[in-house]
Amino acid sequence: MWKKKNQNLKEEQSVRNKLIRFYILFFFLCSAIHANAEHSFCFNQNLLLAQQQNYELRLDRARTILVEQQSLDVDNSAVHYLLHLNAFLKAFITEEQIDYIAYRKVQDAALLHYEQLPDTLAFKRFAQSDAYFFSATLKIKYEEFYGAARDVNKANNLINENQELFPDFLPNNKTRGILKIYLSTVPDNYAWVVKMLGIQGDLSEGLQLLKDLAQTNADTGYLKYLSREAAYFYSFSLLHIAKRPAKAWSETLRCTGDYRTNLMSTYLRSTMAMKLSKNDLAIDMLELRPTSKEFERFYYLDYLLGVAKLNKLDVTSILDLHKFKTNFKGRNYVKSCLMKMSWYYTITGNDIKAKEYQTAISKQGYNLNEDDKQAVLFGNKELPHKILLKARLLYDGGYTAQASQVIGSIDPKKLHSRQLKAEYCYRRGRILEKDEKTDKALKLYEACSLYGIDSEEYYAAYASIYLGDYYLKQGDKTEAKKFYERALTFKNNKEYTGSINQRAKTGLSRLK
Repeated sequence: MWKKKNQNLKEEQSVRNKLIRFYILFFFLCSAIHANAEHSFCFNQNLLLAQQQNYELRLDRARTILVEQQSLDVDNSAVHYLLHLNAFLKAFITEEQIDYIAYRKVQDAALLHYEQLPDTLAFKRFAQSDAYFFSATLKIKYEEFYGAARDVNKANNLINENQELFPDFLPNNKTRGILKIYLSTVPDNYAWVVKMLGIQGDLSEGLQLLKDLAQTNADTGYLKYLSREAAYFYSFSLLHIAKRPAKAWSETLRCTGDYRTNLMSTYLRSTMAMKLSKNDLAIDMLELRPTSKEFERFYYLDYLLGVAKLNKLDVTSILDLHKFKTNFKGRNYVKSCLMKMSWYYTITGNDIKAKEYQTAISKQGYNLNEDDKQAVLFGNKELPHKILLKARLLYDGGYTAQASQVIGSIDPKKLHSRQLKAEYCYRRGRILEKDEKTDKALKLYEACSLYGIDSEEYYAAYASIYLGDYYLKQGDKTEAKKFYERALTFKNNKEYTGSINQRAKTGLSRLK
C-alpha cells in the first residue's frame, strides 16, 4: 500500500513539474513576443529637443532628458540612438579615457537594443550602421586601427543592406555618402585594408548622396538635424576631399547660420574660415562663441583661437594657447600647441622660452595627426628664422600684403644655408602666387626645388607639386609630368610625405 501511494505521489509531482516548466516556457515566449511587438524607434517632442541639444553641444541637458525618457519608454530605441550620439560627441570632444570607456558601454547597450527591433523597420540597420561608423571614428583616435577597419566594414555592410531593403529611406544617404567619400581617398599604405574588405569608394556619388540629404526640406522632425549633420559632412568633404573651396564655404554659411547659439556650428564655421584664410572672421566667431555652462567644454576652440591670433601676430595669442594647454586632457594637438607657443616666443624675441617649449614637445602629447607629427619634427630642429616665421604666419592667416612686406625685408644672399634659401623661395613664391604674380612665383618654386634637393623639409617637394599643377592647367603635359615626378624624388624629406605622394600620384594619373 505504502509503495503504491509513494508511486502515485511521484507521478503527481512529475506532472506538476511538467506543468510548471510549461507555464515558465509559455511566460517567456509571451514575454518575447510582447517585447518584439513593443520595440519601436520613434521621436516624441522631448526626444526632438534632446536631438537638437546634442547637435548644439548642450550635452548635459540632452543627457538629462534622455535618461528620463529611457525610464519612461524602455522599448524605444530612438532614446538609445540619441544617447549613443551624446556619448560619442562627449568622447570625441574631450578625448579623455573615462569618456571613451563610457561611450563603449553606451554603444554596447544601444546595439543590444537595436537587435530587438523588427527587421521590417528601416531604422534598425541604419542605427546599427551609424553606431559602428562613429565607433570606428573614435577607435582611430585611440590607434585601434584593426578594430576601426572591422567597424567600417560592419557599417558599410549594414547600410548597403538597408539601402537594398528600403531604397527610399533618406537617412541612408548620410552613412553611405560618408563611407563612399572617405573610402575613395584611402592612402596607398592602407589600400590593402580596403581591398581585403572588398569596399569601394566613389567621391562623386558620395557627395551627391550627402547633398541630397543636406538640402532636403525638413523644417521639423528628426530629419531636420540629420540633414544638418549631412550638411556638415558635405561642406567638410567639398573642401578637404573634392578641393572645391568656394562651394565648401557657401555650403558652410548655409548650414551654420546659428553659430552664435550653436557651439557645433561655431566649430565648423571657424575651422572652415581658418582653412580658407578668413582669419579675422574666425577670430570674431571664436571670441563670440557661446560659453555658458550649459555647453560642453570645448577646449580645442581655445587652441584654434590661439592659432588664429598667432597668424595675426597678436600678442594675446599666448593666453588662448596656454588655456588649451592647461585644461585639455586629451591626445591631439598638445604637441602642436607646444610648437605654436615656441613660435610665439620666437617672434617676440625670447629664444630661451622658445627653446623651453620646443624641448617639451618630445615629453608631452601624442604623435597621431599631421599637426602633431609636424611638431615632433620641429622639436629636433633649430629654432626657425624669425622673419621667415612671421611671413609664414601672416600668409597662413591670409594677410598677404603684410607677409609680402615682412619677407621683403630679407636679403636672400645673407641666408646662410641652402635650407633657409629653399624656405625663402617657397614662402615668397606662395605670396607672389596669391598676388597673381605667377611668372615670378614659378621661378622661385623652381629655385626652391633645386635648393631643397637634400632637405628634410617639405618646401622643395611642395614647390614641385605647385609647378606640376600649374603646367597641368596650362595643358603642358611634359612639364607637368617632370615636376610631379620630381616631387616624388626628395627622399630625405620627412614632412607631409603622405600628402605629397598622394598629390603627385594624383597629378600623374590625371595626365594619363
